[in-house]
Amino acid sequence: MIFIIDDDRNVLRGFQVLLKSAGLECSVFDNVEEFLRKWNKDENDMLLLDINMPGIDGCDLLDYFEKRNLHLPVIVITAYDQPGSRSISENYGVLAYLIKPVDSEVLIELIKSQSKNSTNILIK
Repeated sequence: MIFIIDDDRNVLRGFQVLLKSAGLECSVFDNVEEFLRKWNKDENDMLLLDINMPGIDGCDLLDYFEKRNLHLPVIVITAYDQPGSRSISENYGVLAYLIKPVDSEVLIELIKSQSKNSTNILIK
């Protein structure tokens, strides 16, 4: 299961259609709070996470995971590449840090190769 968190419903829908067309199961959330209410901590599949959102943002969620020693594979997506966001993402050990607009083929390849390769990459 790929969990997608992004406050932009058009982006959520686009990722959902893309992943389903690639044969991947996904569940979408438009905010971190909703994800945390519904997420079962035993589900360690993968998270596609927007960094800049109102309320609890992606950096806050990575900090939440870190403080509770929760390890979920994460691909960060952002339209605003900021040194602080990049640093927090690197410290958490995200699989990739992608700048919007995200290349669909790159994203699908990252997700599908995750089980084969645990190397973290940063893409600008």
